[in-house]
Amino acid sequence: MKIHIWSIIRYLFLLILIVFFVLVFKQNYLVFLLFPYVLLPAVLIPLFIINVKKISIKGGSVVESTEVGNNIVFYTEYVNPTYYPFLKCSLTFSMNNLFFKADKDNLLNINVLPKKTDRVNISVRTSAIGMVVFEGKGMTVTGFMGMVSMKLPVSFNVQVPVFPEKKENVDVAEIPYSEGYDEYTEPDLKGNLSSDIKEIREYRPGDRLARIHWKLTAKMEELQVKEMERTSVMSLVVVPELERSQISSTVSTLDAVSRELANRGERFEICLYNSVACSFDNYIIDNEESLLICYRDMYYLPLYEGAESAKEAYYASNQKSALLLSVYGESVKLLEDGIEIDDLAEGIF
Repeated sequence: MKIHIWSIIRYLFLLILIVFFVLVFKQNYLVFLLFPYVLLPAVLIPLFIINVKKISIKGGSVVESTEVGNNIVFYTEYVNPTYYPFLKCSLTFSMNNLFFKADKDNLLNINVLPKKTDRVNISVRTSAIGMVVFEGKGMTVTGFMGMVSMKLPVSFNVQVPVFPEKKENVDVAEIPYSEGYDEYTEPDLKGNLSSDIKEIREYRPGDRLARIHWKLTAKMEELQVKEMERTSVMSLVVVPELERSQISSTVSTLDAVSRELANRGERFEICLYNSVACSFDNYIIDNEESLLICYRDMYYLPLYEGAESAKEAYYASNQKSALLLSVYGESVKLLEDGIEIDDLAEGIF
């Protein structure tokens, strides 16, 4: 409990003033003002101390998630089971996007009425992707005439992920799978090629010269191609750069690419780089829920400086060999063994 000296001094000054008028003007009605004025603090302050601890406050959100540009309606709900009114309450809270944290506290003044459950809404318009956090840090309740106040240990943490706006009719350029992948095989049949020959078939335009069976071609006088066994499911790895200045654009591009790949039935995974732990987390994307889970976890990762940090760390850490899509801002580059095969940026927007 905190005692406010200046409020007490103001109260004593008014008390002395009333006594002065009683003694000087000898007006009986002033005596009736004097007694309540003296007794009220002795009654109301103890009642305040007893009842203020019974207040409960929690926070929440009307929506569980939203897309960028929409409003999020947070709320703080209070319950006052007592008959004591608390007419001066200041809730301390912060509102942050974890990607752009400001560490600034805000005050919300509310009246906590007796025997009532009520809520106060706070509407926030989202301008960037990320995890928006509404955090309660305490509430200061001031009692009779501001002479005493108490700080309640209010603590809540409400998190709402803000996802990229879904883009319609996104045209991602076809991925030219390099040596080891077959352009004419359906996505669910793509895999890493072994040294075992599955079958021999006729040449089709686009087949690589390295796959031609030259001895059989010479005998049959017609180009024959080796169809190889596949030992594992092909893995296309998408690595977004969580670089601070381009994070919104990067996630928007990542979302467009991921949804288009999923629509095509491509098997792929998103590899997230934690620049502090110097580690990677892989998320196999096979439905909408797995993509949103990946975003939620990504929103907790630290941002960094450097447009190619994740890509360079990926190859330096001896991750599995795979085709890699490096996403940074609106740029999407296809890489194999660190060598750029194609720049797909023009096919995305």
